[in-house]
Order: sequence, then structure tokens, then C-alpha cells
Amino acid sequence: MTLAARTWQLRFRLRERLERSWIVIPGLYVVAALVLGRVVPSLEGNGVVPFGVTYSQDSALDILQTVAGGMITFTGLVVSVAVLVVQFGAAQYTPRLVLRFRRDPAVKHSLGFFIAPAIFALVSLGHVGDSADASRVTLTVIVAISLLVVAVFAFFLLIGSLLDLLRPRRLYDRLRQGCERAIDQVYPDPYDGDAPSSVVDVPPVTERVTHHGENGVLSAVDFATLVAHATRAGVCVELVVRVGEYVRHGAPIMHVRGARTGGATHDLARSVIFAEERTLTQDPSYAIRTVVDIAVKALSPAVNDPTTAVQGLDTLEAILHQLAGRDLGTGHLRDADGTLRVIYPAADWPELLQLTLTEVRHFGVGSHQVARRLRALLLSLAEATAPGRQPALRRELDLLEAAVISAYPEPGEREIAALADHTGLGGRTNSGDRPAW
Repeated sequence: MTLAARTWQLRFRLRERLERSWIVIPGLYVVAALVLGRVVPSLEGNGVVPFGVTYSQDSALDILQTVAGGMITFTGLVVSVAVLVVQFGAAQYTPRLVLRFRRDPAVKHSLGFFIAPAIFALVSLGHVGDSADASRVTLTVIVAISLLVVAVFAFFLLIGSLLDLLRPRRLYDRLRQGCERAIDQVYPDPYDGDAPSSVVDVPPVTERVTHHGENGVLSAVDFATLVAHATRAGVCVELVVRVGEYVRHGAPIMHVRGARTGGATHDLARSVIFAEERTLTQDPSYAIRTVVDIAVKALSPAVNDPTTAVQGLDTLEAILHQLAGRDLGTGHLRDADGTLRVIYPAADWPELLQLTLTEVRHFGVGSHQVARRLRALLLSLAEATAPGRQPALRRELDLLEAAVISAYPEPGEREIAALADHTGLGGRTNSGDRPAW
């Protein structure tokens, strides 16, 4: 494996571990508190009196003991509340929120701020009185109180972050941002509907690369390294699994087309990374899947919250508009000489529409506002997409109209549900006429 490939994999794995870990960031706060707890008491008696406030040694010890005991108890209470909020959010929306909570840096920094005053106070207790003027303690107490004040503000930030877990609009917005970044990686080229479709002539399959690690999900592909390996071997590499697919041990992951690699299949296999679950890095379909899951959960009879589903459709419409302007489907990567080196599969326009709309339509057509919002979404896309992508939209609109007819046998109710409304109910509507395809 080349140095570039090792560096890319190291960066990717390190970033994933840092984002998932609840040890690194809080641990840095613990280390900083340990250092401060040893250094600050040694600075007492240097003539500096912050804010003109001094404390006797007994008062300082009492304050430090109170800070230590109180913050340890408070931290335990906050963690318990946070776990309950995450459990409620996972049950209310989707279990995938647990991963979002685990990756949230605000939560990790808040935990660090909570535990830092306690660690500082505990360490300082053993060194208060070591200075030349042991009867007066000032700086140590001021630092302890300052850390306590910072922890209070961190608590406010944590409450806001936890409340965001219960706000569908905020959840949708975060998923949309992650999806947009993934779209830029997977579908970087703009869509040119007028360009003739070119037939790519690929060599026959000469070798197959299989997965020899633990079962897992294809999480990411180092395309630059894969192109470099294929160029060096003089072959074309075809990925046969998509990012986000679950792969068992021994399953094929690549086809080598052209000359044989001469034993370089191991380097090709090292250009992909497997994980225990999907991530947003190179998988925009995962973000769509998560938004759909939240919307479908909201449409269940136990929850019966179609407004949350409508907000999800707002996000899905923004994502689909971005995808409508990109070249989708099978991707082709070429080397510097223009030779085809890598072929990778990706969801095309009809597949993305089905992923986005099928389940929401199935579970939500019985709600007037969901049916109206779905129609508004399709009409909006019909106005903005190229002619080559209109047939898939036409099929989705046909399916929606058939579902509305089936769900609303009474003509008056059907007429209400057949209108296009971007707010679902109570907003500006049109006649619901079909677009001129």
C-alpha cells in the first residue's frame, strides 16, 4: 500500500474514532484540570490578588470541597437526563439519532466542562497551603469559581443541544447538510440532459477481489488511491458493491477488467474501508433513508404526527433539487491520460425518487397534508428538472394520484387531498392540474 493510501485510511479512521469517542475530548479537559490543580496553588502568595478578594485557608478548603462534591453529583445527574432524552428521541424518531448524539461535539465539550471543576478542586485540595503565605488563598478559589461559572454556561448549551434532538426541523437540517456534502463527493459532475449517452467499452473480467475482513458495511472508498493502483497495474477496476451496502466475509467487492494485476489485488482491497454501520461521508442515500425513517415513524398510528412528516418532505425536496442537477448512476473515473480506470455504482434518479417517496406515500397518503405536500414536491421538481428526468417524475405522480383515489373514495375529500400545497394544509394551493410533460 502506498503512503498516500495509508495516510488517507489513517485520517478517515482517526476522524471516525474521534467523532464517535466520548473519551478524547472529555479526557483533554481532565488532563487540563489535573495540570491546573497542581500549578495554580503554587502561584499563591505572589502578590497578585484577583478582583481584590482573598479567602482564608479554611474557607478555601470548604469552597473547593463543595465544588468537587457538587460537580461530581451534578455531572452524574446531567448524564442520566441526557441518556433519557436520547432514549426518548430514538423511540420517537429513529434509533439512528443515537449516533448523531454520540458524534455531537457540544455534548462532549459539555461533559468536559462539567468534570473539570471537580478534578481541579480535588487536586487543589492537596496543595492549598503550600505557598509562602498559607493563611491566605485567592487564585485557586477564583479559578475554581471561574470553572464553575463556565460549567453553568456549558450546561445551558447542552440543554439546547438536547432540545435539538427533539426538534424535527433541526434534525432534518443537520441531515440535509451532511447529505449535501456527500452528494458533492459521490455526484460531482453536473447533469447534461442534452448530451448523448456514451457507451463505455470495458475489458472482460480477469480477476475478482473479495472481502477478507469482518462482516460490515462498505463505509468509504479511497477513489484517488484506487485510480492510482489501477493505473499502475494497467487495469480497470469495477466496484460491485455500493457505499452503504452490507458485505459478508468472502463476498466479491471488485472486478478487475483487463490484464491481470500480478498479485496487486490486496492493494486494491485496502482502498476500501468497512465499518459496523453506515455513515454520511460518501453515502447520500443514508441521509435520505434517515429522513424517511423519521417521517414514516411520525406517520405511524402510535405517533400520528403528519406535520413532522411534512417537515421531512421539505428537507427531501431540497435534497432532490440538488440531486436533479447532478449526473447520477454509474460513475466513471479516469487517469491523467483519459483512460477509464474505476467504475463505481451509485443510485440513479428513479432509485432516489423511490427511496424518497415510496414509503412516505404508502404510510402518509391517508393524511391530507402529506398527500398535498407530496404533490407540491413533485410539481416543483417537474418545473426544475431536465426533460430526461421527467418520466420518473411522471410515474411518481401517477402513483400518488392512484393512492389518493384509493384513500379518498368520497369526491369532496379527494378534491382536498389532490391539491398541491407546500405547507400541507392552510397554505397557498393550486388547482392540482398535471404539468405539461
